Amino acid sequence: MLIGSIAELFFWFFWEFLLSFILYTTGAIVLRLISFGRVRKPLFMPSIFSNEKRLAKNDFFSAYVSGFFFYLILLAFIIWVG
Repeated sequence: MLIGSIAELFFWFFWEFLLSFILYTTGAIVLRLISFGRVRKPLFMPSIFSNEKRLAKNDFFSAYVSGFFFYLILLAFIIWVG
């Protein structure tokens, strides 16, 4: 039971501070490149990111999904080539 709680806490920490920042930043850049600059999601420093994410939950979702699919397509491409 304690090990499960520690594992869940570690996963939450890993997701909240590392993956969410990387996925959002990648997604924001991908959206900006694909739309030729028409869609502009703000880019934040890691120290400001968590505060801004709490304030605008709905605005962050499209950038997260874009970043996730970018890495998913990149992984599929690497597997296909390799």
